[in-house]
Amino acid sequence: MSEYNLYVKTINKIFENLEKMKIGWPNIDNLNYIESIEEYKKIISKNSELFKTKKVEEIEELGND
Repeated sequence: MSEYNLYVKTINKIFENLEKMKIGWPNIDNLNYIESIEEYKKIISKNSELFKTKKVEEIEELGND
């Protein structure tokens, strides 16, 4: 499996698990935490395209804003 495919598979699994967590832990605090993680989805999608074309110079580390 290529690095890109592994990256995509891993990211998809993370967001699948977040959807399960929404159902399993529906209190407002948990949903807010999940929503804050989901805010990174656009960044991750953008960086996956960069990763695909091997133009990634630096990917922002989650939680370092």
